[in-house]
Amino acid sequence: MISVYINYPNPHITIHKAQACGNIRPHDKEGQRKITINENSISKELLRFSEKDYRFSSNVEQNDMWLVVDLENDSAEAQAVEDVRKHLAHHYTPFGRVKVDVHCD
Repeated sequence: MISVYINYPNPHITIHKAQACGNIRPHDKEGQRKITINENSISKELLRFSEKDYRFSSNVEQNDMWLVVDLENDSAEAQAVEDVRKHLAHHYTPFGRVKVDVHCD
């Protein structure tokens, strides 16, 4: 399982492999959007990203999001994050230039 922080309009995506990572808490604000992606929800959630159901803007409510990705292995989890990034890039040009970073590997 990984936690993934997505930020906009300063676009970056960071995968946190360790759930106890000290960099998770500072971005985990009250009312934070959190999306769970697992075997049961992956198709539905990727569709929601492709249809721009999740919006990003510079206001506090929509400038970031956490994904909790829990799939069968590291490769599948990384692929899910890349799929989300690609869907975001279709709607938000800055995400097209984002390199997904890995923290607390």
